[in-house]
Amino acid sequence: MKKKTKIIIGILIAAVIAAAGITWYVMNQKNQKTGSSSAEVVAWDVDIEEEESSEGKGILIPGYTSMVMKANTKEQTVSIGNPADNDCIFVIVLKLEDGTKLFESQELKPGEGLENITLDQELEAGEYQAVIEYKCYSLEDKSPLNGGSAEFKLYVKE
Repeated sequence: MKKKTKIIIGILIAAVIAAAGITWYVMNQKNQKTGSSSAEVVAWDVDIEEEESSEGKGILIPGYTSMVMKANTKEQTVSIGNPADNDCIFVIVLKLEDGTKLFESQELKPGEGLENITLDQELEAGEYQAVIEYKCYSLEDKSPLNGGSAEFKLYVKE
C-alpha cells in the first residue's frame, strides 16, 4: 500500500510539472508573436490614400518621412497603428538603421494604434536613420502575410 501511494504521488507530481511546462511553452509562443509591448492600444484611424480600387486592395502600410522623440527617456509619444481599412493584424517594430531594436508593439487589429510607447533603450539627442517594420498576420488564423518596412529620419531632441 505504501509503495502504491508513492507511485500515485510521483505520477501526480509529474503531471503537474508537465502541465506547467506546457503552459510556459504556450505563453512563450504567444509572447514571441505578439511582441513585448505593454503600451495602451487606442483607436487609430489615419487617412491613407489608396492607389488601387478596393477590389484589388492590398495591405495599407503607413509611411513616415520623419519622427520626433524626446532624448534620454524611454517614454515616448508617437502615433503608429494599423489603418482601419486593413484586413490583417500588425506588429510594428521601430529600429535604428544598424538593426538596434527600439520598440516592438503587441498585435494591433485594424483601427488600433499606439500613442504612448516605452522604448527598449534611451536615445541621446541627435539625428538617426531609422526603420519602421510592419509584420502582418491574418485575422483568421494569425498566419504570416507580406509585410513592409520604410526608412525615416528620427529626430531626438532635448
